[in-house]
Amino acid sequence: MNILKDLAKSDEAAGSLGRHSLLLASLVGLLVALPVLRSVPGGGLRFSILLCLVLTAAVYVSSRHRWTLVVAVLLGGGAIAAVALTESTGSMTARIASGSLGLGLLSLTIFLMLNALMRAERVSQDTIIGGICVYLMIGLGFTLAYSLAINLEPSALMQGGLPLGESIADSSARSAKILYFSFVTLTTLGLGDITPSGELAQMLVTGEAVIGQLYIAIFIARLMSLYLAGDRERRQSSASGRDG
Repeated sequence: MNILKDLAKSDEAAGSLGRHSLLLASLVGLLVALPVLRSVPGGGLRFSILLCLVLTAAVYVSSRHRWTLVVAVLLGGGAIAAVALTESTGSMTARIASGSLGLGLLSLTIFLMLNALMRAERVSQDTIIGGICVYLMIGLGFTLAYSLAINLEPSALMQGGLPLGESIADSSARSAKILYFSFVTLTTLGLGDITPSGELAQMLVTGEAVIGQLYIAIFIARLMSLYLAGDRERRQSSASGRDG
């Protein structure tokens, strides 16, 4: 616990939370550019390229400390190399490796950011941006998890009575569909056009829906507690100034 507390304090003191802006830009860029680049030459690589940009930003955010830098570089470098190998050879092993390593890096980044955010002593712009980044990374992380499930079982997600893994040939278009499904699940919209099939996919869907609701409730509560604590300190400081 002391290690985690020291990590959070050093992050805040060194301005590490300011790195969240770059990560947020890469995540928003993924969501915006993925459909926009569909019709441009080389559009079949758009998800892989945008994902690599997000992974690079995640490595940067996680590089404040020596041991987190080493782990992040190993996970991120391995994931990017596996993505490149997947696109060049179509290897199933490389595809599973890229998804697993990418999910590992996102999990590490989420953990480090949550540790810093939950131990922050005041509400700031960086705190809010960091919280948004964590929420978007949860959705992207489950996207990779669903992709892994499809690699293991093509019928894990169904659309129109057909396995999603087999009905869409373009890998980026398939990833865009999975990303859409992930955020629909995270926000508990439950539109029903894509449905999970099998225990693994169903448990992932259940877990994402629960995490999405809990995260919003806990994060908003944390922001409110920090704001009220800061407001109380300002009132006490103002009262002390008048007494003096």
